[in-house]
Amino acid sequence: MSKHSYATYQSSIITKPKRGAGRILGRIFGTLLFLIVFGAVCLLAFLTLTEYQPAASEQLEIGGKTLRTLSTDEEMTILTWNIGYGGLSDQTDFIMDGGKDVIGSSEERVKQNMKDIIAEAQGLEPDIALFQEVDIDSWRSYGINEARMLTNSLPNTNSAFAYNYKTAFVPIGIPPYGKIESGIQTISSFPINSAVRSSLPQSDGWPLSTVFLKRAQLITRIPVEGSRHELVIINEHPDAYVSEEIHRKQMDAIIETLQKEASKGNWVIAGGDWNHHFSSIDVSNYPLLREDSWQPGHIDVKEFGEGWQFVMDNTTPTSRLLDAPISDEAGNPTREVFQGYMIDGFIVSSNVRVESVETRNLRFKASDHNPVVIKVLLEKD
Repeated sequence: MSKHSYATYQSSIITKPKRGAGRILGRIFGTLLFLIVFGAVCLLAFLTLTEYQPAASEQLEIGGKTLRTLSTDEEMTILTWNIGYGGLSDQTDFIMDGGKDVIGSSEERVKQNMKDIIAEAQGLEPDIALFQEVDIDSWRSYGINEARMLTNSLPNTNSAFAYNYKTAFVPIGIPPYGKIESGIQTISSFPINSAVRSSLPQSDGWPLSTVFLKRAQLITRIPVEGSRHELVIINEHPDAYVSEEIHRKQMDAIIETLQKEASKGNWVIAGGDWNHHFSSIDVSNYPLLREDSWQPGHIDVKEFGEGWQFVMDNTTPTSRLLDAPISDEAGNPTREVFQGYMIDGFIVSSNVRVESVETRNLRFKASDHNPVVIKVLLEKD
């Protein structure tokens, strides 16, 4: 039997090379990158599977109860107001407008904004109210059901709600936008016979479609005493940040709806946040203060044909740019000059007489939009 010396044994041991710090860091980085990519893929798959995909036309539930009737011999007050989901106050900026915040308000401030919005709406006593950016269960508004708050505050009314934003998670900002359920809401002291969500052409394909808005028209029909025709109220909120092609398609759909209803002899009133100004309205009071700021396009009124009225009150801005707050926490103004816009108003058929229009100057305390109110009278058919 052969003998091995200790030196021979020691030389037979295979020694492992030492791992350098760079190699360890590389493996850690690779693992983190894998987890990030894997997480992103899982999130995209989840958003794709849960994507809100509305039909072209959907009948909506009508809530509430009213015993009032509408006739052609009474003046009506109609309100339109983008309430900015109760989160876009005078103390807020927003990342899409050049600001920093995604969720800018506290839960307490959202509740206070909603109280202020409700108090103003109650004071105006509208016969019909059109609201935009109304949340029912969203992170950005702390899960507050704003649609329910509005209907409860305006009793003896019918109401209808149409989604235009519904997604399980929006991965934008820190903290992220998160879950959003939001839409447009119409409240009427006259009975609503029918409410329909009519989809507008969409601006985004997959995968952006999983997290961005799905625009629509909310078309409600109100019977008029002694007439076979109806008052058709359309709540509008088309896209803002889109290509000219998408804007054109959305406007074509809106024009088709208006012309179709008017051709039946109906009284037609479309109101809302158009995200554009009407070409017939003088907006020289609201020049672009900075070239890099968002600038609304215009809606060419000639494309609608004869007989339509385009109603805005250009003495007061209807919305502001959210690039920075305009008040401090005590409510004191921090900016006297800010970018204003003229983008909220009404399109009215020729058989409706517009008595007045007013933009209520609330200095954007509770929303980045001011409410706009018209008084109208239906002409006899």
